[in-house]
Amino acid sequence: MSLTETETAFASVHEDALNDVITAFCTSRPHHLAYGSPAFTPVTTVAETAMPAIAFPGVPGGIQWRIRLSIPRIDLFKQTTPLPPELTLGPGQFSAEIDVELCIECRRLKIDPKPPRPPKGREQDKGTPNDPPRDDRRPLSELTCFKLRVFAIGHIEHVLASTGEDAIALAVDAVEIVDIKPDELEAFLECFLFLILQAALAGIRLPLRALRAGAFQLILAVGPLIDDDRVKVRGLV
Repeated sequence: MSLTETETAFASVHEDALNDVITAFCTSRPHHLAYGSPAFTPVTTVAETAMPAIAFPGVPGGIQWRIRLSIPRIDLFKQTTPLPPELTLGPGQFSAEIDVELCIECRRLKIDPKPPRPPKGREQDKGTPNDPPRDDRRPLSELTCFKLRVFAIGHIEHVLASTGEDAIALAVDAVEIVDIKPDELEAFLECFLFLILQAALAGIRLPLRALRAGAFQLILAVGPLIDDDRVKVRGLV
C-alpha cells in the first residue's frame, strides 16, 4: 500500500525537524515559556507573560512568583531518549524533557499592631497624570528559586492556529520528576507541573504547513499520527 493509503496526499516531519520548528517558535515567542506575577513581570511582553500574584490574607500584594520553562526537547515513538522507569513511551506518543525553574518572593512582613481596618486615602494614592509611572518591581535578589528536570509523555492533537489554519499541539498525559523525597512532595510537584505543562505546551501550536514545507495545500483527513520517529498526516489536495 502507498504512503497515501486511501487519501491523495501524505506529509510527515521527522522529530529532528519538529524540534527545530519548536525551537524557532519558542525563540520568537518566549512568553509561552516564561510567567510571573506583577512584582517581577509587570506587563505581558513578547518575552514573558504577566499573571496575578497568589492572594493570601496578610500578605500585601499577594505572594509573588515566577516560572521559567526551557524549550522542550521532543522524542517521537519509537523511543530513543532515556526515560525514568515510571514512564513508558507507547505507540502514538511523544516524550519531552524540560527544565523548570520555580521562584517565589521571600520577604519579611511587618505586623500591624492594630486590628485590620479599611484602607484610607485611596484617591490620594492614585496620583496625578503628571506623576512618573510607578515601578513596583522587586529586585531579583528577593527571589528564592530552584530548578527541576521534568520528563513528560503525551500525544499530538489536531487544533487551529491563531490564523485559523490547521495546526498540531502537544498534549501532556503524564509527568515524572526523579528522586525527590518525601514521596508526597514529589507527587505534589508532579501534579503542579502537570497542570502547568498541559497549559504551556498546548499553547505551542505548529501549523501543518510546516510539515509540507509549502509544497501543496493539504486538506487534513487522517492524523496527525506519530510513528517511526515522525509526525504523519494524510489528506486531499
